[in-house]
Amino acid sequence: MVPTRSWWCLICVCVFWPIHAIIQEPQNIRLNSVMLNSVLLWDPSNFSEGNVTYTIQYESLKSDFIDLCRRIYFTECNISNTPKYSLANLRIRAEFENKQSHWIYFNFTPFKDTIIIPPIVQIIPRKPGILDVYLQSPPVILNDNRYSLKDFYGSMVYKIKIWMNASEQVITNVTTPHTLYVISGLDTGITYCLKAQVFIEELNKPGEWSKATCTQTINSTNIVGTDQVTVTVIFLTVLAFIFFCCCMIGCTYRWIKYCFFPSYSLPQHFIQFLNHPYHSSQFLESQSQGEDHNYDMLTVLSERSKQCNSKSENKMSNIKQELQGSQEDTIRPKEISSCTTLLHV
Repeated sequence: MVPTRSWWCLICVCVFWPIHAIIQEPQNIRLNSVMLNSVLLWDPSNFSEGNVTYTIQYESLKSDFIDLCRRIYFTECNISNTPKYSLANLRIRAEFENKQSHWIYFNFTPFKDTIIIPPIVQIIPRKPGILDVYLQSPPVILNDNRYSLKDFYGSMVYKIKIWMNASEQVITNVTTPHTLYVISGLDTGITYCLKAQVFIEELNKPGEWSKATCTQTINSTNIVGTDQVTVTVIFLTVLAFIFFCCCMIGCTYRWIKYCFFPSYSLPQHFIQFLNHPYHSSQFLESQSQGEDHNYDMLTVLSERSKQCNSKSENKMSNIKQELQGSQEDTIRPKEISSCTTLLHV
């Protein structure tokens, strides 16, 4: 029995309807990881019914899938939050309303798969035939935090290639864990070039090479003039430093003297008094000439005078009258009798 036309239509609908309803998976999935900053990229799905969204998940240690990006319209997702030292299992699918594509699985290890960019290189010619090479590893920036590359790779070293600018033949290859490397034994007055890279020994993982940096070594004929300039600059610097120290010491001494030993001066009349003391002859002379003094009379009698008091009373009265009219300072003692001595003051 030949199927009727309706039967053929039913068969076609059953076969082609599931194909029409299924969304195509994301295509060309790839990883872009630089300095442990990882981004997952893919090509969009071909779906004509509307805008397709994408969901990306990673498998945790508990075997649970956690969303990294959910229903996004972009074709990239930052997956830097995945563990750095273990294998990260990812899956991605396309979605439209209640329709989803199949999961596409992808795995990588950030510690191994990330790209290490070149170090920063600086060359300084210090002496004839000697170059100082300064190396600085690129930083790792995660969630706005800055880390050193050695925080993640303990066995990090630097590899250096050195050659003359006139020829491309490499003179020497150097491996060093230090950020300063001194290259000696070079020809004077010759331009040398070098480039460097970071190398992880435990993973045998090389980083990218830096751009070539060239510089000329110091010529031995110019070193004398350079030394003279250097010595002159150092001498002037030391001289200026000594002068500054002397000024500071002097200012400090004056400040301490002012605080603990303040200056003072005697009043003017004290100075005059000290220059012309009161016991000087001029002072005594002025005192004796300009002033009159009144004196009281003092009479001193000896023991022997008791016997002859009666005889000398009349004479004493006469002498007292004479002394009251005189202005003499002192009167010499007079002998009133052979047994009496009088002193009048």
